[in-house]
Amino acid sequence: PVTGEEAKDAATEFELEREPDEEAGNEGESVVRCFPFSGRTHQIRVHLLHLGFPIANDSCYGGDLRDDPSLPLIPHVHQAHSGTDGCEILDQAANMTMHPSGIFLHALTYKLPDDEYTCETPSWAQCACGG
Repeated sequence: PVTGEEAKDAATEFELEREPDEEAGNEGESVVRCFPFSGRTHQIRVHLLHLGFPIANDSCYGGDLRDDPSLPLIPHVHQAHSGTDGCEILDQAANMTMHPSGIFLHALTYKLPDDEYTCETPSWAQCACGG
């Protein structure tokens, strides 16, 4: 939490859907189903980072940027800070690179008290497990 704020409980359950497989071309990457029991901002991203399994292409939460031609390119600014408060940003333009947009996190089902939305599994998450 931010200084002065109280921490809030958050719980997420994870199920392994696909393990890393060098022969299949997904070395070092797994597919997991995430079941958040609370609705905190960035909850799944934070929990996976703290478990040591950051989301692919999620550089804000420890994931490696991935070279995926199916995603459009967006600018990624590497920020250099000065001072102890980290407020002054230096050399932003000099540290800009292009990378594929989008983290590899996708909601298959989104439930509300009176409604539910579902969508297809994206191609990057397809596996022999029926996903």
